[in-house]
Amino acid sequence: MAGSVMQVLHQGGGAGSVASTLHLSLGLEQAGFHVRFVCPPDSEVERRARAGGLEVHPVSLAPGARRANAAKLEALLRRFPVDLVNSQSSRDRAALAWLALTRRLNVPLIVTRRQMPRTTVLENWLVSRMATRVVAVSRQVAEALRRRGTGRNKLVVIPNGLIVSRVDAPLTTAQIDEWRDRIGWEPSRPTLGIIARRKDQEVVIRALGRVSTPVRLVMVGLIPDTRLSRLLVRLPARHAVAMLPFTTELRPLYELLNLVLLPSRMEGLSQSLLEAMALGKPVVASAAGGNLDLITDSVNGRLVPPRDRGAWARVIEELLSSPAGAERLGEAARHTAREEYTLERTVERTVRLYCSVLARS
Repeated sequence: MAGSVMQVLHQGGGAGSVASTLHLSLGLEQAGFHVRFVCPPDSEVERRARAGGLEVHPVSLAPGARRANAAKLEALLRRFPVDLVNSQSSRDRAALAWLALTRRLNVPLIVTRRQMPRTTVLENWLVSRMATRVVAVSRQVAEALRRRGTGRNKLVVIPNGLIVSRVDAPLTTAQIDEWRDRIGWEPSRPTLGIIARRKDQEVVIRALGRVSTPVRLVMVGLIPDTRLSRLLVRLPARHAVAMLPFTTELRPLYELLNLVLLPSRMEGLSQSLLEAMALGKPVVASAAGGNLDLITDSVNGRLVPPRDRGAWARVIEELLSSPAGAERLGEAARHTAREEYTLERTVERTVRLYCSVLARS
């Protein structure tokens, strides 16, 4: 056994960052670490972690309750000691940094940053001082953290890895037909997909006003709100839109998508974008955040200036009018995702980091 680690995650939904944390933890367990997995009670990730054989500790961490959350984690660490703790999300990061600051954390703290940072410079600097190492999931996240006060000697880049079991799961015709019904799919109309929570979808909606080819835009992960509804009402009648809440059973939908879009400016390294690429889908993303690590423009996808609706419209129209060019981008994307961003490589890099930190401590 390489040692015991506590992976702490306050999120419990089906977001890509949650899936990344879970499968990294499963990989660490297989690599010889004993993993104590902390996550919200009665959550999807708790169920999946238990099914994967991890030692699971359900703990609810409340928003804006740093000290109370810290007390919960301190009590847990007393009962279940470990050699190292890795914070995976914002509430646990704040709580564990507070424990370290008040000298109540007696093991090394690793802080993993899975999104582009929105914390203040002071808070970011303080957390980095308390952490032994700060893991950034892309070079863009690392550079943003450095600008906000994280020392270069603390930073290490370990990209998210492709979860092959999610993209290569067997499909049935019935599953695909069910998604055809859900989105109102038509063979004569190209289907564009945005699979993300609220992340600049309005840019694409506005861009469609300049796209002459009739399309169906499918947005998964959104709760309708007044602003989006007003934008959708103004869409030209030639376009159709389907908006659905988040679901973990998305794999059949990809079979129906001609293009996958990600207008977000805040991605650390998008798991949904990585999965679309692994499936050979032509992808278009904002030239921001971790998208810049994944995509080389016009080689394995297209990068568009963030919030530039005219540029988005032009690129969408170009790819729809050139199926062969779009297919070439998709094939290159498949190679990038499956060869350069394997989960095995992510686990190996994390194991090396943990062993290095434990050797020094």
